[in-house]
Amino acid sequence: MKASFEDFIAQNQNCKKYEGNSQAIHIFNEILSRDENIIAMIDASNNNKPALSACLNEVECYYKKLDNPIFLLTDDFTKQAVGRMVKTILEPFGYQPAIQKNMPKTSSPEFITSAMTYKYVGNETMRVVRKIEEC
Repeated sequence: MKASFEDFIAQNQNCKKYEGNSQAIHIFNEILSRDENIIAMIDASNNNKPALSACLNEVECYYKKLDNPIFLLTDDFTKQAVGRMVKTILEPFGYQPAIQKNMPKTSSPEFITSAMTYKYVGNETMRVVRKIEEC
């Protein structure tokens, strides 16, 4: 089963203040946990790039459109929380944090300028299945 926002809170007790935060929940559930973004984060990891670089633009665009942000990407702790969300999401796929790197310039980062790369270590409970089928 994919990780849930509740899993994120349980694994990161210092992020308990985000429990019930609709914007944090949206970023976790509607952006970071979407299948295509998980696959893109895994691909970025396999290419030695920060996993978050795969969907950073979407996260930052969502944030910039908010009238009254309550999950502030201008705050260092909040940026770290986004990174912890990625860790929670990629863990069931057998990926663990490796090293922190600057975001690629192609990501055009505005708020989050660095993030963790991940390495595959096994012990996964989820997997990505890619196949080509004739229609």
